[in-house]
Amino acid sequence: MRTDVPHAPPSEHYSFEEVSPGITLARARPDGTALSNAGLVDLGGSTLVFDTGLTLRAARDLRAAARALTGRSPSLSANSHWHLDHILGNQVFDDRPIHATRRTAEILLEKRAELEAEVRPDRLRADIEQFESELRAATSPRGRAPYEAVLRIHRALLAEAAELRITLPTTLFEGELRLPGERDARLLTFGSGHTESDAMLFLARDRVLFAGDLVVTGTHPNLVSGDPVHWLEVLDEIDRLRPERVATGHGPLGTLESVAEVRDYLTTLLELAGEPGDPPIPSRFRHWTEPDQFRTNLASVRARPRVA
Repeated sequence: MRTDVPHAPPSEHYSFEEVSPGITLARARPDGTALSNAGLVDLGGSTLVFDTGLTLRAARDLRAAARALTGRSPSLSANSHWHLDHILGNQVFDDRPIHATRRTAEILLEKRAELEAEVRPDRLRADIEQFESELRAATSPRGRAPYEAVLRIHRALLAEAAELRITLPTTLFEGELRLPGERDARLLTFGSGHTESDAMLFLARDRVLFAGDLVVTGTHPNLVSGDPVHWLEVLDEIDRLRPERVATGHGPLGTLESVAEVRDYLTTLLELAGEPGDPPIPSRFRHWTEPDQFRTNLASVRARPRVA
């Protein structure tokens, strides 16, 4: 059963929903600066934060909520993958171990200069100027909305730019890592999917899975950094775990039905990518948020090298 957590501290960036006693989904608010969901888990004697958000202010809200909900500051954190909206808050948790797959840490190290350049003040100011120009040219509320959202995020990052740094994970694993405590908590990876290396948190006793961006609800997933063919295999592995609740990287709390919806989306994109022309968004996906991602995903799949 999903309920709001009444004793969680107020946050502009997250709403807090109890997934199971001691397990909380921190769902990114659409008008906040977290951008992606996170998890707060009382492991029994220690507290875990799964994914750390895009901004320092959002990450600080996670830290405050963890203490309020479990009675202790986070003992460890984990990153599902390398995208900034899941790791840029790491520095708020750098006094304790930060877990990730070994390949995720390698990618962050390889891309560190590139990612840090994305959040430099000069780059952010230039991007803001460009988005403001595009906002002025938009002629409808629907056309203006995406620019207003991205401007809000960029302005928040600019306000923190002097502090921001890429903070690498410190505790690395491959395959599976069992965490301390009474929940039978495990960090798992089945390889590439949404990115070259994705991690999930499986709480076996509670049948709860934090899936990162491997599973999203009500929004178009991002295929640009991933491998949609192997992603389908990862979804099969998730099915085998038989979670009852799936905490998604974006959108509301899901179930195995949410996994099936992402499988349908990936299968459909792979089929459409093999056909000529510019197909419309299939009707069952048209109500999802981020509709522009559909065209980006289609182009990305078509650009992937084909295996003979």
